[in-house]
Amino acid sequence: MLDAEHGSMDHANPADIIDVTAETFMAEVIEKSKSVPVILDFWADWCEPCKNLTPILHGIIEKNPGELRLAKVNTDQEQMLAQQMGVQSLPTVALLMGGQIVDNFMGVKPESEIMAWLEPHVALTGSAPEPVLDSKVQALIDAGAYEDALQVLAAMPAEQAVWQTLDVHLLMNNVAAAQAVYDSLSDAQLKMPEADQAKAKIQLAQVATEDDQLATYQQQIAQGQVEPAIQGLLALLQKDTAQAEVKQLLIASFSLLNDPKLAAQYRRRMGSILN
Repeated sequence: MLDAEHGSMDHANPADIIDVTAETFMAEVIEKSKSVPVILDFWADWCEPCKNLTPILHGIIEKNPGELRLAKVNTDQEQMLAQQMGVQSLPTVALLMGGQIVDNFMGVKPESEIMAWLEPHVALTGSAPEPVLDSKVQALIDAGAYEDALQVLAAMPAEQAVWQTLDVHLLMNNVAAAQAVYDSLSDAQLKMPEADQAKAKIQLAQVATEDDQLATYQQQIAQGQVEPAIQGLLALLQKDTAQAEVKQLLIASFSLLNDPKLAAQYRRRMGSILN
């Protein structure tokens, strides 16, 4: 269970999850990190993203007993310590090893991203099951077994499964279900890059076209062949700037490009055609 104030799990090892003050920081964080990696979490009661991050960090600690320590700093009570550590926004998370900070991040990340953040520094035995589940889901998706994939995803932690769940609904042409997943995202999740892509994928799926050529471009974008489709759509827009469906497909496709500079370049090209 979660403690109402600190989000502590009363079945976690007390030595693995601790509250830290300025007085205990040297012994419990700096010195302790010389024998076990310490995740240092700066949080506050009023910080909603902190509340979203807390159960994720606790879950990681619980899956890796004795391999990691979570040290939590209430910045309302330890303002001087937070200032000394250069904390500028909440939540701020740092990883300490050998008495030194080796990496850090700000804001909320899903468990999979935090595990990827830890991976270059820490070998965790408890992290093995998740990639197995992820690969199982992907194998089901590749085989077109979408209902089975949804069942596996439903058994996974929500923060790990949400983006694939949304994608599977879209693959099943169930745009309403995908929209419902998007509408259930937390404020912290909505700030993630994945949320922008999810919104664009839904917008893409909502474009209804009876034109075979546009349907082909739409399918290309959905399958990840975004740039060739954009180039074809821009050529169509050049011929007829009044095509609303072409504009809708282009707008949705820009957010699905992995290169922000390239996306900006294509947006400018679209703008120059329409002006």
